[in-house]
Amino acid sequence: MKALLCKFLRNESGATAIEYGLLIACIGLAATFGMKSFSAALYNVYVDVDNAVQEHQPAN
Repeated sequence: MKALLCKFLRNESGATAIEYGLLIACIGLAATFGMKSFSAALYNVYVDVDNAVQEHQPAN
């Protein structure tokens, strides 16, 4: 039984899958926060364009 437990603890075959999973999770978090920042900046661009268009329209 002790030999089986030692063999199980030394087995590193699943380590690569765990490392890939952690890497994917980190990339996903970075993408999420990056997109959130990008969407806020893009929204501000559209607001600025809308304000510029409103200022240059002739009054009715």
